[in-house]
Amino acid sequence: MLAAIAACGSDPVDGDQSSAGTGGSASPTTGASGTTGASSTTGVGGAGTGGSTPGTSVGSTTSTGDATVGSGGAPGTGGAGTGGSETFCDLPTTFKWKSGPPVISPKPPAGRTFASVKDPTIVFFEDKYHVFATVFDTTSGNGGWQSVYLNFTDFPQAPAAEQHYMQSWPTGSTVAPQVFYFQPHNKWYLIYQWNGRYSTNDDINNMNGWSRPQPLLRGEPGAMGSTLGALDFWNICDDDNCYLFFSRDDGKLYRSKVSIEDFPNFDGYEVVMTAPSQGLLFEASNVYKVDGSNKYLLLVEAFDNSPRFFRSWTSESLDGPWAPLADTKNNPFAGPANVTYEGGDWSDDISHGELIRSGHDEKMTISACNMRFLYQGRDPSVGGEYGRLPYKLGLLTLQE
Repeated sequence: MLAAIAACGSDPVDGDQSSAGTGGSASPTTGASGTTGASSTTGVGGAGTGGSTPGTSVGSTTSTGDATVGSGGAPGTGGAGTGGSETFCDLPTTFKWKSGPPVISPKPPAGRTFASVKDPTIVFFEDKYHVFATVFDTTSGNGGWQSVYLNFTDFPQAPAAEQHYMQSWPTGSTVAPQVFYFQPHNKWYLIYQWNGRYSTNDDINNMNGWSRPQPLLRGEPGAMGSTLGALDFWNICDDDNCYLFFSRDDGKLYRSKVSIEDFPNFDGYEVVMTAPSQGLLFEASNVYKVDGSNKYLLLVEAFDNSPRFFRSWTSESLDGPWAPLADTKNNPFAGPANVTYEGGDWSDDISHGELIRSGHDEKMTISACNMRFLYQGRDPSVGGEYGRLPYKLGLLTLQE
């Protein structure tokens, strides 16, 4: 979320810039009774649920002249979990979060100097987290807004993860990114600014495998007067269409729409909602499908003569309408009003970030159980030029 207006706590011009599967029942099911005489029947074990392939197993019975009861098969073996069925949770109506110290701080490679790391997108795939983020490079000559990639197995390893500088890659700088796997194309997509662009990759682990940038949105709005062009692009798809949400720092949220077959050729846009002031619908929109429900969750970063916070809405369709969930400064989705810190406060802002997803594809699914949010924050006592503000990445964990 690279922003544009230094006053009122906003950003300066940014224009440069399934849940784990569960196995079958732990106890085998009982097979059907065998017939009398020499016949026998087969009992079927419990099917695993939630895994990539449902588990099934077969047990047999042998009659002894009287009807016999077949023994069930061994427990089913579906997915990664064992025993029981997949658990879903309802979204809360109020939220309370806890944050520890920063989990990702600027860590430039040799020859570079980073003032900040921000705007993260995160996906869990093949037993590790993959993070793409914006950095402000203060290296003379070829600095400014750039981007990095890092990966790690779990958050305790995140501080030590190497941050790979992306400026020399075919994509150039992928600022304010979003990453996801688009199943119909069997490719990873990275979408980013400035001017909506995308790159693709067959293997997210191949840092040099990203294609050259391609335009994302035909007819994209440009900067005019006090507003920026489009920024902070976010894609999510249902079974039929893909939706591209974005901001302009003008108190409005925008959206474009295209069929699955035509993705990513977005063309034109419309206004989703309008706020009474610029800061109440600012930047960094996130939209997710909530596992086990027909709900979509929409987040938008805001400020209201205050540090940054996130407002939220829900809908049963990506076309809307959107109903307020936790959408005020005093009752936000996440903000100073409902975040506490372990080890000392290090940020007032709860700013541009992303929820940890339950999947990695274009459906952008999340579990409402044990929610976590990777966000950008900063020491409020440090001022100066926006790009040099010391943003770092922290992790919020939802509290009961």
